[in-house]
Amino acid sequence: MSKHLFGMILTHQGTYANNRGETEGTATTLQKVLRNGDLYTTVSAEAIRYALREGWQAQDYYTNRYLKDHRACNFRDREFKEWHKHLDDDALGFMHAREETLSRRGILEITRAISTTPWRGEIMQNFASPGSNPGVSHKNPIPYAVEVHDTRYQYGFALTPGFFGRQGFNDPDALNAEEKKKRLRWVLEGLTGLRRVGGNHARYFTDFSPEALVLRWTDDPAPRLLYCYAQDEHGAISLEPLLRRLDGDIEGTELIIGTPMDISELESLRQKGAQVFPSVKKAVNTLMALVKDDDLTVTQHRE
Repeated sequence: MSKHLFGMILTHQGTYANNRGETEGTATTLQKVLRNGDLYTTVSAEAIRYALREGWQAQDYYTNRYLKDHRACNFRDREFKEWHKHLDDDALGFMHAREETLSRRGILEITRAISTTPWRGEIMQNFASPGSNPGVSHKNPIPYAVEVHDTRYQYGFALTPGFFGRQGFNDPDALNAEEKKKRLRWVLEGLTGLRRVGGNHARYFTDFSPEALVLRWTDDPAPRLLYCYAQDEHGAISLEPLLRRLDGDIEGTELIIGTPMDISELESLRQKGAQVFPSVKKAVNTLMALVKDDDLTVTQHRE
């Protein structure tokens, strides 16, 4: 049976804001979720998927959808007749709106990104340049407000690489093992190379790439490590939630961790069998070296 890959990403710290047209009065708002009695800001999985697709296009990977000007979506195969040839259709899925039976559920699953610290209501006042809003006739600077959050975000992903190029258990493989490994690397490189996510305007640029990455390569179909980062009031990052889960739920030898950060639990995780590296990219390379052809074979267990 194909192995499963689960991961948890912690972004760099930055001052995050959105620029996607949602406002309360003249204030551009952040999306929020109530968690443990506090308001935390959140970035949707759709925004991450969009940024991932954008990154694949920039790397010239073969995608079906492509954007020439960030306004109109173009297709190489609008009917999805050869979806298995396109990285985005294969990993992220698709649906043909005019034929209800023609669809694919994306095999790359991504959670919402949640801030590691509560949002305390920070708002910045700004002025847009005269003439920047066609609906305003006067020539004075245009006041507006922006909700901001100085924080990090954490989010998870799940992937069963054996299903690259195939629909179900009984369908034939359209890709061989080497092609599946190539797509797995492209997905991981895309996730570790994300640039602008969550409506970031040029004025609100932040680094959404991982500063810490936890990977789990396992036969277990459940991730068991989602939202495993914690941050205290002084900004220190902890992996205590992950360490607690190694007492029976997760085997330490399944974990590969990459981060240059000084996290106190790293030594304890290493002692329990996790491989720990001072670099996110080294963690990805180590994972890819572990992937064997047999790990990408999909079989259905029958009674």
